[in-house]
Amino acid sequence: MDKISAKKSALRGRSRGLSLVELLVASAIGIIASLAIFQVFAVFEGQKRTTTSGGEAQTSGALALFSVERDVRLSGYGFNAADLVGCTAQGWDQQTSTALSPWTLAPVAITQGAGSTPGVAGAPDTVMVMYGNGEELPAPVVLGVNSLSTHDFFKIFNPFGFRKGDVVLIAEAGKPCTLAQVSEIPPLTGESTRFNIQPTVSTRYNDPAGLGTAYTTSAKVFHLGAAPTFRSFSVQNAQLVSQPITSAAVMPLYDGIVQLQAQYGKDTNNDGFVDLFDEISPTNTAGWAAVLAVRVAIVARSGLYEKEQVSPATIRLWEDSAATPTTTGPVWTLTADERHYRYKVFQTVVPLRNMIWRPQ
Repeated sequence: MDKISAKKSALRGRSRGLSLVELLVASAIGIIASLAIFQVFAVFEGQKRTTTSGGEAQTSGALALFSVERDVRLSGYGFNAADLVGCTAQGWDQQTSTALSPWTLAPVAITQGAGSTPGVAGAPDTVMVMYGNGEELPAPVVLGVNSLSTHDFFKIFNPFGFRKGDVVLIAEAGKPCTLAQVSEIPPLTGESTRFNIQPTVSTRYNDPAGLGTAYTTSAKVFHLGAAPTFRSFSVQNAQLVSQPITSAAVMPLYDGIVQLQAQYGKDTNNDGFVDLFDEISPTNTAGWAAVLAVRVAIVARSGLYEKEQVSPATIRLWEDSAATPTTTGPVWTLTADERHYRYKVFQTVVPLRNMIWRPQ
């Protein structure tokens, strides 16, 4: 065999391919590398899901607290007179042809959730917020007639700012206050004028049977503007929802909200400073006058169910939750299943500026 043939034979020998051992080694190396890659991917994907769901909960919680805080700051505008807050409000809704369920007229009214006791958070609370939107100085107007019960008009001495369709509140000490609506403002006559509250098509809150309460010249008329706000915030199906008192419709606001707790901030010694937070609703005008702030805690939950328990057994909603029972903030106890989610607490203290600046 010449040199050329020998060289060709050697090249053919080297081009026969890999041996079985070499293939097995290469496959093992590839499998190990793939496992490492997928393990790293799984870890980072889990971290990504945790971070993403946590970010969504953070956003929902912040926006939920902002929405409640904004309305609480506005609360009491238009009816913050000391002799009015705390009265039992009544009204009529022509859209349903039924009387509105009586409610306590206050800037903020807190309804404690089931199972709520001092120091322990039960079911989420309901926070009802009320305020007007009149454009003029929210000062009451005195009535100018001797008696009102089923009359369809009010005589007042200062009709400035009242417009057709505006909502008003008639109040007198010791009597229920009544929600009504201006249907017409006739021309001025002499030193006094009037505005009608006839149950016409253009009005919604005037009872065809009349007010149902006889008011005297000691009564006052409060101008609430064209679109006052009377609505509640609550938690339903892990959502913060809002509902007006004039409708059964519930408006979902933010997902991932699982707890809402609120307390009144009270000035018990009349020095102008809040010295007590508690969950007890006042029962008279003096008690409501002492409420100068409200503190709110909202808990947002991530949407990711973790394999392990990642949250503690209890969540403290306020920093002073370990204080005495009369000033304690609720501590929320989680079930074993609930601890597989992550939670974020958002809390703030909101001054009721319209109560602080109320006329004396």
